[in-house]
Amino acid sequence: MKSMGLKEQKKFGILFLAVGAALFIVGLALGDARMGDFYNGLGCGIFAVGAVRLLRLSRLSRDPEKAADYEASLKDERTIYIANKARSLAFFACIYAQLAAGLLAILVFDQPLVGRVLCMVTCAQALIFTAAYWYYHRKY
Repeated sequence: MKSMGLKEQKKFGILFLAVGAALFIVGLALGDARMGDFYNGLGCGIFAVGAVRLLRLSRLSRDPEKAADYEASLKDERTIYIANKARSLAFFACIYAQLAAGLLAILVFDQPLVGRVLCMVTCAQALIFTAAYWYYHRKY
């Protein structure tokens, strides 16, 4: 998987700032009706993520040596391997957690709709994984 350089990360930071501000404004416009507080909180969170990313990037861009080291570490094979292993573990942990939550919702909490949705999402993720695995197995 290709890693993002500093310029791409800066673009995403600015995008997060804009999306966060837009969601915050939507939340203010909705007020208390129709989940306005939810949009306010989500907008603030996304805005904060963008601000922190841009702050980190501005600190990196001040020192060219640190920026070069950071860019090199993004392309390092060991870093890429570890990131892929972490993604794989997170994916499988989420699959099992979703499946357990879906079964608990159906069997324990008597919420069949929630349980079915969680089980369908888990099934869709497993099918997407299988299709991607099949595709990449043929390609490589």
